[in-house]
Amino acid sequence: MSLKHKEEITIWAFKDGKKGHEKQIEALIHELSKRKKVNTTDIDCSTNFKDWPKNITVTPNILVAAGNKTHHFMLQVKDRLKTPKTIVLMRPSFKPTQLFDCAIVPENDRYLFYTPKNVLRSKGVLCKYFDKEPILGNGTVLIGGNSRHFSFSQKLVSQQLKLILDKFPKIQWKVSTSPRSPNFKIPDHKGNAEFFNWMDVEKDWLSNQMSQSEYIIVTPESVSGVYEALSTNSKVLVMHLDKRQAQYGQVQTKVTKNIDFLKMSGEIGYISVIKKGIFGKLDDVKIHMPKKRKILKESKRIVDILMEII
Repeated sequence: MSLKHKEEITIWAFKDGKKGHEKQIEALIHELSKRKKVNTTDIDCSTNFKDWPKNITVTPNILVAAGNKTHHFMLQVKDRLKTPKTIVLMRPSFKPTQLFDCAIVPENDRYLFYTPKNVLRSKGVLCKYFDKEPILGNGTVLIGGNSRHFSFSQKLVSQQLKLILDKFPKIQWKVSTSPRSPNFKIPDHKGNAEFFNWMDVEKDWLSNQMSQSEYIIVTPESVSGVYEALSTNSKVLVMHLDKRQAQYGQVQTKVTKNIDFLKMSGEIGYISVIKKGIFGKLDDVKIHMPKKRKILKESKRIVDILMEII
């Protein structure tokens, strides 16, 4: 019996403790809960997971996981229970994709030889989407950190942020760090910004702030932040960070290519820096606004398909 014919769905969610991974799982379950009654059990794989829930009264219909650390445990449970369908978010690195009933994989994440038949392509990572209109005059800035895609410069980000605050004096900005952020130095500003440490805010605080913002600015290495912003009615821009350097030039990864594509298509705006002097001192920033676009509703589109095939 497919999902669309069930009145109630029991899901076991295998989590690895990484915020970005868990948000994807929550987006999928949230969308399913709009259509069916959903009962969810979280399985913590961030420590040495040895036992799966005992005294089972209801066998789950679906096992869902995100992150390589979760895959072994989910497949172990599948092997024991037999009947649940397995859904993995993002392309598995250490397990063959064909071991799962369905893999939801971002379209920029390529397979080397061929794409398995059980792969559903998504535009970016899954996020909750928000239809509501933003509050004019509100803005959100998300500061990321080091990655293998871009060279994170705290000084460059801080300088850009100061100039952005100066160029948008009528916008009240809420600036948040993220789990990968260094000890970010707060730049001087004209009283139009509040600063928040990601560890001090409630779980859904950032998503709620984004959904209410006229503008959202994100550092470009934060893929989940970019796609979460694109799933709102806000104008989305990315800051400037230099791509990492290799022996023969700049490193091109699936993340840097994806950001370049989003810029070229006009789905996101971007900030370019203007430097002067022999030492390339940052002098100003130029704001390139995004073109008009629709709210990204990938979790809805994906669940529509899942309802038919699982």
